[in-house]
Amino acid sequence: MIRIVIGLFVFLMINISVDAQVIYPEEADTTIVNQDEEINHDKKENAEQKSDIIYQHDGTKMLVDVKKIYLNDLYYSLPGDTKVKKMDQRLVHKIEYKTGKVEILNETAPEVREVGDYRKVKVTENPDDVEGLIEVAKLEAKAEGSDRGYSTPKSLERTATIVLRRKAALVNANIVLITDKKTNVAFGEIPAVILYGIAYSYR
Repeated sequence: MIRIVIGLFVFLMINISVDAQVIYPEEADTTIVNQDEEINHDKKENAEQKSDIIYQHDGTKMLVDVKKIYLNDLYYSLPGDTKVKKMDQRLVHKIEYKTGKVEILNETAPEVREVGDYRKVKVTENPDDVEGLIEVAKLEAKAEGSDRGYSTPKSLERTATIVLRRKAALVNANIVLITDKKTNVAFGEIPAVILYGIAYSYR
């Protein structure tokens, strides 16, 4: 009888010990995971508060430091990086600045031409050709020669014109009015031609 009682007592003690070993480690592990999730969530929120947020039309969200917006380019740097990059600002829907200000750049995604369409863009120096058209953007194109003197002002102007037409195609323009031209062919300096123009659209 005594042996039976002792046997039952030992059996109960073993079950209690096994239950304790199974339950307590699981509760401890769960607590650690929850703490890690809270820490990561806090870090993510702090990163967004210290950065500007770019929202693109395709749903892409970027944490950056916005430098400036000039013509169709948006200049920015990544958090912790001093290198300045640029992107087509027409791809951006809005910017949420770290100050809390929200700037809408484009309500809808605009139609962007392929660069190859530049051949369809006309160039003129006659203001009458753009009368009644819609002004799209002011453009600037520069072409530089080499110090070996192979380039002539005429060839540089042709190159600058192509650059101007390419830029006009990117802003969906149909024609460019050249408003000014600067040519540098001073002795001892690299020859260069700069063309200034205004891009127009038919609609």
